[in-house]
Amino acid sequence: MDSPEHQAITEAIDQAVQLTAGSGLIGIFEAQRRTFDYACLTRRDLARPLVAQVHWKHEEGLDKDIRTLLFDDESLIRVLVIRDAVRTRATLDDILRSYRTHPELNRMLLGLKLFFIPAEFDADEEKERDWLREHLRRSFTEDIAFAILFGGFTRQVFEVFMAHNGPFGLKYAVLDEIVKNGQTHMPTFKNRLGYTTSGPIREALTMLNATGLTQSWASSNCYFPTIRGRFLLDFTRRILIDVKNGTGWSEYTRNIFEMLACPVPDFPMEQVTVKDCAGSSFRSNLVHAAKCRDFFGRDLIGDVDPTQPKLYSEFEIEGFVARMNGAPRFSATFFDQPDYLFYPVARRDAKKSDHQ
Repeated sequence: MDSPEHQAITEAIDQAVQLTAGSGLIGIFEAQRRTFDYACLTRRDLARPLVAQVHWKHEEGLDKDIRTLLFDDESLIRVLVIRDAVRTRATLDDILRSYRTHPELNRMLLGLKLFFIPAEFDADEEKERDWLREHLRRSFTEDIAFAILFGGFTRQVFEVFMAHNGPFGLKYAVLDEIVKNGQTHMPTFKNRLGYTTSGPIREALTMLNATGLTQSWASSNCYFPTIRGRFLLDFTRRILIDVKNGTGWSEYTRNIFEMLACPVPDFPMEQVTVKDCAGSSFRSNLVHAAKCRDFFGRDLIGDVDPTQPKLYSEFEIEGFVARMNGAPRFSATFFDQPDYLFYPVARRDAKKSDHQ
């Protein structure tokens, strides 16, 4: 029989996951729990199975919980919520040290996330349950959503992007085109944008590449999307939906601003114009997003249902590989981003082998 604390933690994990999913920026689907306290399938760019285990006992059994998480071949994100105590910390350090000394085992730790709960937590106290929900909300959003699913997106990246000027709407048009088609031939790229001046395009490309919003193939003029850049477009869509609805920032958008450590901007009017931009990089960025439609024919939320937005999609790697037309040494593994558990080719091949 699980303790009240164990049950409260499991419920709080689900609430934290569902809050982020409510933004439309990730998809959450049910998964069979098997031996775990919580399990789901997260979708953003590709499917990343998530499992969670609550360790609310003495340090005995901790090694088994970690081993069960790490050796679960079906999961990528492994969450261990631990009752914090000195002896437990010491045992945990010994266990993790044994994994870090072996290169193959050390790599398995990449998807392991540890959340600590004070040993004196009492699930019968309402204030403590409220604290728990808030603590796990912040932990999930920061350590899983931003650190993994959103590609390490940070406030600094956001501010650099917002501070970039150039022709209104161009930076969004460039990013949108790269996310959809990449850039493998500049004349074709400019034709798709409907913009003929090379200088501003190259300045935007330099900024996008420096912030990790795009990635270039070494020693070439070819640019491709990253999961971080795809997230920026989708977060902008989340912002534009709130602006269009005109009822203030949603709790989901506020959650993202908070996790970026950004002051929540004053809610803008539905139509923010060029004259409103002075002294506000955020409002200026809203104008860039709107002018992307007016000047480049790209309505960022034109096909989004504002009442139930789905702001994520599958990262279609094969199409970008095909556009390289068999270039030597270029393959789908170019898009692998191990720090964010993004192995699209490995996951696809693993699924194939499972069915053979």
